[in-house]
Amino acid sequence: MKPEKFIGIMLITLLLSCEMEEQVEQKIGEVSFETNQDIMNSSFDIDIYVDQKKLGTLNNNSDFSETETIPKVKLEKKLEAGVHTYEVKVYSYNGEPSKSIKGKFIVKENKTSEVFIDFRNYNSWI
Repeated sequence: MKPEKFIGIMLITLLLSCEMEEQVEQKIGEVSFETNQDIMNSSFDIDIYVDQKKLGTLNNNSDFSETETIPKVKLEKKLEAGVHTYEVKVYSYNGEPSKSIKGKFIVKENKTSEVFIDFRNYNSWI
């Protein structure tokens, strides 16, 4: 075998083995954001950001009759295991400036981490 072919085969083998090592399985868990924003007297939306990326929007505009139980508002997402930061931005419909709540949470592999935003603590906001 010529040295050029041998070196070429070795380089290809080396590159393929490096690519296979980089494909490590990600450890995945889940986070659940839950609020009791339905206790508030005004309508508003909240945007949830995790690691500075928008995860979703929750609102309390649901039309429920007085006899129905209003469930807590909830948003779930799968994330890589580890420590993450969150920011909950509150937007009221009466023109008040937005407010925000920041914090951290830990996602463990194959587990659900729960983040509960209790609006009884922020009643003066809205």
